[in-house]
Amino acid sequence: MFDVIIIGGGPAGLASALTLGRALKTTLVIDNNNPRNKVTQASHAYLTQDAISPEALRSNAEQDVDKYEHVQRVLDTVTHVEQVTDYFIIQTESTTYYARKIILAMGLKETLPDTPGTQACYGTSLFYCPWCDGYELRNRSLIVSVPAAQVKHMSKLVLNWSQDVVIHVADNASIDDEDKAYLDRKGIRLITSAITEYLHTEGHLTAVSFADGTSINRDGGLIGIEVNSDFDFIRPLQLQREDNGRLTTNNFGETSVPGVFVVGESKDIMPSQLIDAASNGNTVAKFVAMQLIEDND
Repeated sequence: MFDVIIIGGGPAGLASALTLGRALKTTLVIDNNNPRNKVTQASHAYLTQDAISPEALRSNAEQDVDKYEHVQRVLDTVTHVEQVTDYFIIQTESTTYYARKIILAMGLKETLPDTPGTQACYGTSLFYCPWCDGYELRNRSLIVSVPAAQVKHMSKLVLNWSQDVVIHVADNASIDDEDKAYLDRKGIRLITSAITEYLHTEGHLTAVSFADGTSINRDGGLIGIEVNSDFDFIRPLQLQREDNGRLTTNNFGETSVPGVFVVGESKDIMPSQLIDAASNGNTVAKFVAMQLIEDND
């Protein structure tokens, strides 16, 4: 039986493993090598690692973790997790493991809009996170396609990097008068007709066409995506969630089921930068290690 099993080998999971290994806790990282950020060409804002690809950062992190004899990593897919008295059973496609504690670090499930051209442009000229990719989009002509409720916030944010912004309402909701007044004051064009295609050359956006027959030239954009942490394998745990779908946790990352912790993007159901996920994994792992120490006292 392991002290801790970590489900997910991204920055949050590997940072957790590193901390637990240094705390001499037997730890297993289970990962299926299907990261959400696999389309990302370069990640930023990580000290000493700026502009590194997520794949390279992951490889470096795995090498760091593998130095610690208390940590093991396996390539597998978790299919079922359940609690049995004071331990957990983790079933994968190939075998069964047992652990005293679990850290959920599986990230998020992501759904892109089904508009033609989205998949080809995503990660090259269409992005979801201004903090992650706004610098690369600076001073370019941008389309920002988000739900009505996010229009003012995203407009204000994206104007930090470019003054050539067109806002598109990605859902059927109406824009309130206050938001319209803000867009007018900033001179931002608002389009409500549905996007029919992102035109591109090898993933580099060139224009956006709309259902009303119009089109505009654009060479970059930010789009809304749907994300959630509703993975089938955790359902037997019956973890409590907030109204917005976020897993309910205390200040130490522990869920409604004692011994089950959640870190990284899974914790907040919103995409984050690698450094944020790694930092959270490190922090929560300390509390997990301390709980194990207390249990043995």
